[in-house]
Amino acid sequence: MDFRIEWPAPMDEYDWAIQEAKGWLDVTVVWNGGRRVVGVYDPVRLAQSVTDDVGRLGRFTAGSLLVVPGVTRENIESAISAIADEGFFDQMECGGTAPEASSH
Repeated sequence: MDFRIEWPAPMDEYDWAIQEAKGWLDVTVVWNGGRRVVGVYDPVRLAQSVTDDVGRLGRFTAGSLLVVPGVTRENIESAISAIADEGFFDQMECGGTAPEASSH
């Protein structure tokens, strides 16, 4: 499947180091007929977000959530390519975007 990733802003090495340390990043995946905001998390940040939201709100919700070993450009591109090849985006409604995953 053909797709492209829209990054939130042009990012240099320093910006990627910050995102990797934060452990999350929202990207937009655009494919033929659709676009979807995907919340990308590392496992540690995801656990923190789940714990925080459940403690504060009594629940955790996530729209399009992708968990990778570390929030790096390479990991994100590889994971999105793999799920695109598996038909992940074909199963989604075209045109819409997912709700925010959490408060990060």
